[in-house]
Amino acid sequence: MFDLFVKYWWQFCLVAVASYFVGNINFAVIFSKLIEKRDVRELGSGNPGTTNMFRVFGLRMGVLTFICDCLKGVICCLLSRWIFTVFNDNAVLIQIGYFAGLFAVLGHIFPIIYRFRGGKGVATSIGVLLVNQPILMLCCIVPAILIILISDRMSVFAILLSLFMIVWCWTVLYDRIGAFACAAFTLMFVLVIFAHRHNIARIFTGREARLGVRKALRGKSEHRLRELEERKAKKLESSDSNQNDDNDASE
Repeated sequence: MFDLFVKYWWQFCLVAVASYFVGNINFAVIFSKLIEKRDVRELGSGNPGTTNMFRVFGLRMGVLTFICDCLKGVICCLLSRWIFTVFNDNAVLIQIGYFAGLFAVLGHIFPIIYRFRGGKGVATSIGVLLVNQPILMLCCIVPAILIILISDRMSVFAILLSLFMIVWCWTVLYDRIGAFACAAFTLMFVLVIFAHRHNIARIFTGREARLGVRKALRGKSEHRLRELEERKAKKLESSDSNQNDDNDASE
């Protein structure tokens, strides 16, 4: 099962460390500070991830964060495969993509540079899937969209995706990718489920917040609605002050 790891142990360790630190790059924190001049960790749910960026700053910021977090998984898997091409070993090329993906997600959820308080690993795990199982991931797009639109909760989609991938891995992919890759694949999605443990509790108690994706698609995200409400409040205040000035002048 772990023959390849024993054979290439130091190369696997190098990939693990590199992938972990790539996963540490948190685009939600970077974009919120650079673009919005605010720290997303101090707003909304406080989670530095795609969902909170979407809720707080709107659809475009959420999509931008999702794409960049997804690319972390893609880059880690592709680079690890490229590094191992020198060994001309097809077996290790299959295994290393899943191994690198596991540590990219681990770095995203538990980043040492952010005191182990990161995102929930959904976008990064999707990036890992795009490299290692592209056809399967593409087949999941339509069901994913339907789940998000119907439930209006990203956490529901993330949990269902993780459970499905764990079952699919051991029942369908096992003969093709082997036990080592299946173990790495399973651990990756177990981490995603663990990161959603509080969401699971809120789902069962009916307190899980809605994503607001349908409003966002109509251009009415919570962030934009708050902006409009603030503008209306300012207009009302200015109109009230003008009326008071007119009344003082007439007296």
